[in-house]
Amino acid sequence: MATTTSLGIGTGVDLNSMLTKLMAAERQPIDALNTKVAGTTTKLTTFGVLKSALSTLQTAVETLSNPSKLAALAATSSDATKVTASTSVSASAGSYAVNVTDLAAAQKSFSGAFATGTTFGQGSLEFSINGTTQSIALNDQASYSLQDIRSKINAANIGVTASVISGSGGDRLVFAGTSTGAAGAFSLAVTAGSTTAPATSLSGLAGFDETTPGLARSTAKDASLTIDGVAVTSASNTITDAINGVTLKLQSTGSSTISIQGDTTAINEAVSAFIGAYNALNTVIKQNNTYDSTTKTAKPLNGESSVRSIQSALHSSRTTIPAELAGTSFQTLSALGISFKQDGSLSVDSTKLSAAISSSSGDVQKTLTAYGSAMKTTISGLLDAEGVLAGRMNGLSSSVKNDKNNIAALEIRVAAVQKRYTAQFTALDKLMSQMNTTSSYLTQQLSKTSS
Repeated sequence: MATTTSLGIGTGVDLNSMLTKLMAAERQPIDALNTKVAGTTTKLTTFGVLKSALSTLQTAVETLSNPSKLAALAATSSDATKVTASTSVSASAGSYAVNVTDLAAAQKSFSGAFATGTTFGQGSLEFSINGTTQSIALNDQASYSLQDIRSKINAANIGVTASVISGSGGDRLVFAGTSTGAAGAFSLAVTAGSTTAPATSLSGLAGFDETTPGLARSTAKDASLTIDGVAVTSASNTITDAINGVTLKLQSTGSSTISIQGDTTAINEAVSAFIGAYNALNTVIKQNNTYDSTTKTAKPLNGESSVRSIQSALHSSRTTIPAELAGTSFQTLSALGISFKQDGSLSVDSTKLSAAISSSSGDVQKTLTAYGSAMKTTISGLLDAEGVLAGRMNGLSSSVKNDKNNIAALEIRVAAVQKRYTAQFTALDKLMSQMNTTSSYLTQQLSKTSS
């Protein structure tokens, strides 16, 4: 607040101090609003921390709700250079002898070699793929380079791609199947159309070069293997349907033993992440939801009904037994060793959880998945754009915006009041100075008369 330091010279009164006190009184509504904005901003920031903690808990319960992330069985390979394996929730413990005799492969074929710059006349390429003919027309320009033909093949998206290799013996088209397996085999025939010199007839591309030594040709074929002596073929080197719940990835030919054994790591890590996230949220609420009767001050979340709503919703989702758990071995989280302490935080009895997994890992997964799904639904609602948290934060943001607008308006009014007071005090000071001058003059004159 600007002041006029010369005020009061004419009157002998400290008008500057008087103006400062008057303006301090005028600014009281602004000061009150600034205090309110600071408190609301702190509250809004704290709600942001609460939202972040709730989002972290959401990530943790999403893991619990996903059965595939709670697999209690792990696959190992005696020779990962031959075969690797992974499990899903439907896998069963066991050991399997895998012998790979052939990997699935895609066809790769080469055209003959042509002098660099060779062009071809019009016509069409007829690819036969798994008994189906795919035709690619070349009739929209007078002639085509190998690069033009490559682009036409790739644009057709027929299951065969093409590239051009330029070598010392000339340029070649390289044809490659887009999928492995015998069904991806293809052949090429050509229907030649008009050819204008110096272009070469398109018929020169018919068939593939099968005689030039050294070309990296490959034949389309299925993977071939045995699992415990049972013959298996697959168009892909990733096999998902041979062993229930197990995915095999073939790496090379040879033998390996796949072992499916119990593994509690995934469940323990998921439970630990859930408890950590829940306790972090509980800490945020506890630290910001108290009232100090001595200092008469409340923490930002004290008395917030939205916080009570969040606590109530979470309590309901973690204590209400999901319908799908009827008749199962573990119907509550406490049955798995997950329980609450007096301070409201969660803890886990690792011994009890391990015993439950040993007793029935499938039922443990089902229980965690059911509660994870319930809490996931609850938290999604709390974090929704129309949820209780967003509603409260939007209300606080609007309050801050409105108060700042009111402060700006009051600042304009107070500035006008100060300007008016300053003008009035300046005029008073000037008048009093003139009156003092007149008084001094009259006193001087009267003194001369009396003498």
